[in-house]
Amino acid sequence: MSNGSNSWGVSYSRIAWLESAIQSHENVVRYYRHDDIIMEFDRKDGSSITLICLDEYTLGEAMVYRILQEFPEVNFISVGGNWNGYTREAKQLCLSKNIGLYNSGELTGALWKNEFWKYHQRDDKGNPVYPYKTL
Repeated sequence: MSNGSNSWGVSYSRIAWLESAIQSHENVVRYYRHDDIIMEFDRKDGSSITLICLDEYTLGEAMVYRILQEFPEVNFISVGGNWNGYTREAKQLCLSKNIGLYNSGELTGALWKNEFWKYHQRDDKGNPVYPYKTL
């Protein structure tokens, strides 16, 4: 698992943090990283996730299409830290394709869910909470 370079501008520290979070997650049983920012892993139920590690303050719909063009096998997009987010349009596109789209605050909860792309946090009244941003 060498640390190469990537054309997405993702820093080593972002990759290392996410790699550690995934490898230490109790529902992850096998892990492999390639192309510097692609992380593949299996979960205890036998399902597989192919995740792209990004550091996007706001991920929009066009970027989702770029990801899928370059890495069509991706089914989970990590946009970065708690301060990072995504547009409503990007989230809807990902939901329509059964792709998880999360920042680091949402990530570990989603890894427990069978239909991980549908996971969302809730506020104290039970309403869904998303880190939506505008471009």
